[in-house]
Amino acid sequence: MSTKKPPRALYIPPALRNNVNNDLIISNEVEKQSSISKSSMAYLSVNQHTDDIEQCFKSLELSDNSTEVYDDASKKNVFSPKVLSKNEQFLDHKTERPLKSSDFQHIIELYNLSKDIESHHLESELTGFQDSGFYLKWVDDEHCLAVFSSIDEANRALAQISGLFIKARRIDDASLASKQKIAHSPGDWFMPYKKRPLTTSSTAHRFISSHLGITSNKKKSIEDTAREEQNKALLREARARAEAIRQAQKAIWEGDD
Repeated sequence: MSTKKPPRALYIPPALRNNVNNDLIISNEVEKQSSISKSSMAYLSVNQHTDDIEQCFKSLELSDNSTEVYDDASKKNVFSPKVLSKNEQFLDHKTERPLKSSDFQHIIELYNLSKDIESHHLESELTGFQDSGFYLKWVDDEHCLAVFSSIDEANRALAQISGLFIKARRIDDASLASKQKIAHSPGDWFMPYKKRPLTTSSTAHRFISSHLGITSNKKKSIEDTAREEQNKALLREARARAEAIRQAQKAIWEGDD
């Protein structure tokens, strides 16, 4: 059994007891009012914050596809990201203008080639097209593409090839490997073959000097003058020969019609 006595209250004289009780009552009332005031302020703050959040949500409107959010007051586009899946991004990247066979009618395919055939064999088969020009691009051991300067030249080559050792067909009927080679880089095949114009050393020198702004003060000798006249004559002959070939081809096609 504990012998410790409970603590006694502080002794207050009878004359001062009424004043002390009044001060304690007033102090308790002030603390209660302060507590109530703080609780009210906290409650009002929470309610006001909740009202602000609700007002913000009410002012937002989602579109049908859930990709755009609009401000109801100003009707301005606030956020409009369009998220694509990996498959959609791949398809969007791969979407290109489809190739048309009509854009490559100046190309023919040489096929059914044996492994012993080389480029010079094909060039000998296409004798007569050196003036208009053409070039060959191998696809594999059995297929080769011949690119001509025009559709008319390609049609003439189709008619000329006998088909005994080398067979030819239009690009519409070409093998899958040849079409894939064209589709891999269509820009390299889109333009017909264009033969390089005949040039001479004096023409090249004059062309470079004019572009670089170089003026020569050297007087022309008799040999230089004679050489220039000879070069001009060669150019005139080449132009006349090309014009004669063009007129002959035109006459042949008009005669066939």
